[in-house]
Amino acid sequence: MKLNNPTVARWMSGVVLLAALFFIATRGGLIAWVTGVAALVLLAQQRWRPSRWDLGRSIALGGLATMAWVGAWYYVITTYESGEVVELAVDTEDGTRAVRLWVMALPDAPAVYIDAEPGIAESLLAGKPVRLTRAGVTSTRVPRTKRVDGMSDGEADVVYQAMANKYGQRMTASDLYYILLGRPHDRVALLVSLPEAR
Repeated sequence: MKLNNPTVARWMSGVVLLAALFFIATRGGLIAWVTGVAALVLLAQQRWRPSRWDLGRSIALGGLATMAWVGAWYYVITTYESGEVVELAVDTEDGTRAVRLWVMALPDAPAVYIDAEPGIAESLLAGKPVRLTRAGVTSTRVPRTKRVDGMSDGEADVVYQAMANKYGQRMTASDLYYILLGRPHDRVALLVSLPEAR
């Protein structure tokens, strides 16, 4: 079987399509949607108007989608880490989970926004003590947690303004994360206030 066999080209396009569908189903994101549509168009073209360039196009699509995803992820993470990041150690049924988060100053205590996995969300909503590491100092905190979708517009505006005041243009990285890479569908958006344990 030659490398440029039309069957190989269609198989490669199918793999790209399946990968895109997986990301669409689990998290969405513009990159996944554009890749999925492009793979469908490519498969149709390969079926009805095959070309000797089909395999190269399939490989190029897979490579470009991968580079776009990795590039966007790298940009978001490096931008995120350039601000003040704290580590929160949360005890869950599956063991202790450490998450790195931006921290903001609210009137009563420092607070973090977290798109939490279900196990972490359950622990935070139950108010179990957590360990906060900030500037190398670790302290025990008792979280007061709210679901973001249950907050009033006024509360949400205060949180957003506190984040914008501290992180400024870095906030664009968060927006790009959700637009380009999507959001895992099982995540729970939480605002966690972290007063010191008494």
